[in-house]
Amino acid sequence: RSSMLRQMMHHVAATRPVPPDLCYINNFDEPEHPRALRMSAGQGRELRQRMVQLAKTLQTEIPKRLAGQDFKAESEHIEKAYKQEEDRAYAELDAFAEARSFTLFKESGHLVFTLRDAKGHALTETEALGLSKERRVAIDQAEDELRAEIARFLDKTRPLERVKNEGLAALRRQIIKPMLEREVQEIHNALKKPIADEATLNDYLSHVVQDVLEHVELFQAGDEEEAIRIEALTAVLARYRINVVVDNHGLSGAPVIVEDNPVFRALFGSIEYQSAEDVLMTDFSRIRAGSLLKAHGGFLMLHVRDLLSDEVVWEKLSRFLRSGRLQIE
Repeated sequence: RSSMLRQMMHHVAATRPVPPDLCYINNFDEPEHPRALRMSAGQGRELRQRMVQLAKTLQTEIPKRLAGQDFKAESEHIEKAYKQEEDRAYAELDAFAEARSFTLFKESGHLVFTLRDAKGHALTETEALGLSKERRVAIDQAEDELRAEIARFLDKTRPLERVKNEGLAALRRQIIKPMLEREVQEIHNALKKPIADEATLNDYLSHVVQDVLEHVELFQAGDEEEAIRIEALTAVLARYRINVVVDNHGLSGAPVIVEDNPVFRALFGSIEYQSAEDVLMTDFSRIRAGSLLKAHGGFLMLHVRDLLSDEVVWEKLSRFLRSGRLQIE
């Protein structure tokens, strides 16, 4: 019976069209709800290879462009404009401190000031305590005024720094975007056959472009915390992988699968997990197809005796036959 059924299935399957590949891709809006992408047979592995190549290209081309003369010239112009505004505000603050006998200087990114005597030398704590009561009261008042002025200086320069950082980020995106859009368009052009879920693919590639532009600074090596940057970049690039759960590349007709071991995982598929700091984590790349998904559009042969020996599998299979909906757990 098995031989005759297998022969019959292959005979009929050869007359049927090759079903599409099934891929899972990252959902940038809701990562906990991966998106399914159906593509013509063979396009799944093609897209997967192209996205791997894109990740490699981004890691070499983005730093190269951000080290180019065009970016350097424009970024120096933005930095210079910010520095001029900051220097002007700092000069006013320094004059304010000078008028009250304080010396102002920067130390490890903080503003520090010291009190001077009539000869311009810094007063020690002992010397300050030796001053008259009226003089100490006047110094305390002057110090309060200087602290308030420093607070106003910071309130003025912090928005300037934010504008500078936004300008540099916009410049990075402007430099990188043409190259990125060209690479993505080449990926689309390489998939020559009609794409079953073309709207889904277009939306996904648009999100990839936007995501790269939002994290473009991660592709540029910094002076500090290099290990943290690389870890964050690896996590970003992982979102661009393609999980080809059903690959029908090389088929000449519909698939024919004989499942001799119809345990739950082999039949219905699974979702794999990894442990990270004692927490089980998963994502779209860890979804695995079972025989029911792989045989979609074709034939799957099972032995009833195998199914009836596993009550859970039989119940799930009966539910699947009623609803036509496969649920991977």
